[in-house]
Amino acid sequence: MGQTFDLSTTFLHLRDGGSAEPVKITPAFWRGGAGAKRYDRLVGAFDFSSSGDLHSSMQEMHPLADEVIFLVAGAIDVVLDEGGAERTVALEAGHAAIVPRGVWHRLVMRRAGRLLFINSRSEMQSRPHRP
Repeated sequence: MGQTFDLSTTFLHLRDGGSAEPVKITPAFWRGGAGAKRYDRLVGAFDFSSSGDLHSSMQEMHPLADEVIFLVAGAIDVVLDEGGAERTVALEAGHAAIVPRGVWHRLVMRRAGRLLFINSRSEMQSRPHRP
């Protein structure tokens, strides 16, 4: 394909069959819904400078695939809900974590930065975090 793009505005769809295609991120992408396109695996990146930029007050869960979170810069806590008890995995720049499929989780900023993720949005769920 030979094109370049910014992973914060154009995600990369990795199809189960081995192909890769850019996906332009629009407001409609985030709304999802019943008619939303199925993505086998997505690779994307985003910058964060506040907890509001991450989903610290919302938990999400990917039932069909593990999620990989790679911290390019900054520091975050990946907070896993394991049977009603939270477990925190601290990430610093250059380190990655795997969130197992089916595990509710949220991200809490400790230091502004940039992260890269690989996940499946198929059947992804979210809910408010209740401390």
